[in-house]
Amino acid sequence: MARASRRWTMFLAAAIVLILTLYNLTDLTQWELSDCFTWLTADSRNDVHHAIIWKDVPQRNPVVTMTSLPTGEPAAIPRIQYHFAEESSSRKAERLERLAAVKKSFVHSWKGYRRHAWLQDEVAPISKGYKNEFGGWGATLVDTLDTLYIMGLEKEFTVAVAALKKIDFSTTELDTVNVFETTIRYLGGLLSAYDLSRGRHPILLEKAVQLSDMLYAAFDTPNRMPVARWDWKK
Repeated sequence: MARASRRWTMFLAAAIVLILTLYNLTDLTQWELSDCFTWLTADSRNDVHHAIIWKDVPQRNPVVTMTSLPTGEPAAIPRIQYHFAEESSSRKAERLERLAAVKKSFVHSWKGYRRHAWLQDEVAPISKGYKNEFGGWGATLVDTLDTLYIMGLEKEFTVAVAALKKIDFSTTELDTVNVFETTIRYLGGLLSAYDLSRGRHPILLEKAVQLSDMLYAAFDTPNRMPVARWDWKK
C-alpha cells in the first residue's frame, strides 16, 4: 500500500513538473528537475501540523481595559508626494533603463534564493546553502512578496503565495523569536502583499492572523510591552 502511494506521488509530481515546463510557469529561470520534484513532493513527506493554537493559550497578564479607537472624520493630511514636471523622452528612457537594471539585480538575487534556499530564511550565496535565524519560516520569501507584486513578476508571486501552505507560523524550531524582525518581515510582508493584491489571496490574511496570534502572546507582560527576544516555549 505504501509502495503504491509513493509510486502515485512520484507519478503526480512528474506530471506537474511536465505541465509547469510546458506552460513556462516562471519567466525567471528553468528549475532543475530535482529542485521541482523536491518542492512539489514536500507536502507528502512533511505534513504540516499546528502544534499550538495561540489564541486559546490563557494569558498571565490579561488586558483589563481597552482604549477606544477615535471616532469621527479623519483629519486632512497635506499632499506629500513630489509633483513631477512633464517627462522628456530622454529622461523617460533613462528612467526605464534604471528600472530595468534594478529589476535585473532583484531577479538575480531571487533566482539564487529559489535555487539554494527555497522556504528557508536566508540564502548563503558563497556556500550556496542557507541560514534560519528568523524563525525558519522563509523570511526572504515572505518579505519579498510585495516586491514581486510591485515589479510585475506575477508568476513568481503566485508560486511564492502557494508555498505559504507549507509554513506553520504557530511554532518554530528556534528557542527564541525576535519579535521586531518577525513583525516587520513576516507580518509586514503578508499584509502588504494582501493589500497590494486587493485581497485576492485569502491565505495571506489567514497566515497573518495565525502569526499575529502567536506574536500577541509576546505582549503578555505586566506592562503589556512585548519581550524583544521572546522565549516562546515558556
